[in-house]
Amino acid sequence: MPHETAGMLKRGEDLRILVRSFVPDLPHDAVFSHRSALLVHGLPVPYVDKGEVYVEVASPRSSVRQRDLVVRRRALQPDTVEIVEGIPVTTVVQTLLDVARDCPLAFAVAVADAAVHLGRVTLEEFRAHQAAHPVRTRQSRITAVLENIDGRRETVAESICAVRFVEYSIPGFEPQLVVCDADGRFLARSDFGNEAVKVIAEFDGAGKYYIDDGDPHRAFERERKREYALRNEGWMVFRIRWADLFSADLFLRIKEAVRIRETEIAARDRLAGPMQGAQ
Repeated sequence: MPHETAGMLKRGEDLRILVRSFVPDLPHDAVFSHRSALLVHGLPVPYVDKGEVYVEVASPRSSVRQRDLVVRRRALQPDTVEIVEGIPVTTVVQTLLDVARDCPLAFAVAVADAAVHLGRVTLEEFRAHQAAHPVRTRQSRITAVLENIDGRRETVAESICAVRFVEYSIPGFEPQLVVCDADGRFLARSDFGNEAVKVIAEFDGAGKYYIDDGDPHRAFERERKREYALRNEGWMVFRIRWADLFSADLFLRIKEAVRIRETEIAARDRLAGPMQGAQ
């Protein structure tokens, strides 16, 4: 399970250094692909787990797996490769296709969301590219990624969280939901919210307390007051940490909270029906 730890951050930096070290020795007919291509293109690598610090390249000749190098045998077409600052690499859209085919769903969706959010590719361009470059295996993986892309998500954590909502069949959560009080005054923009049952899910990475504020204590206090205001308006707030993204527990609690609130709303509606009819 990937953890948001110094170890994971170090592995990410080790991977970046390793990719740079392979640039001079890359075979003439090979290009960087997958996570290595993400780094070349300046796109996020959502996480690097233990044992995953290796360079990834594509070559039309052969497949090789070594401790620090994985070569996949893939046909390389003119519209699937490019040169970025002197480095041969799969194009952004081809990289998304490769990642969708070969990586876990949450990882691949996080990568695609980031590319769309940053304006590096559109969903329509991704769909057109995969239609023009059909694969013989794992098409269902690619289809699942395409069905779950949403460029409104702003971080890889939000993207992974959204995939978990799908995997655990938790309905109704929209990204970047704007919440107002009963008088229409702005309260918050939540990472995810189910407006029908007034349940919010917020990613609680420590780094968010440094955003737009050099004092994390002041930012934390502001966040606490914001949460109180939401609760006073009847919203239930769940805080999601990085480790929670890779465990069922919190998502099952969110699912149960949604179920209970849906049941309560349905019961109120049934009671309100006869009362309105009697008036």
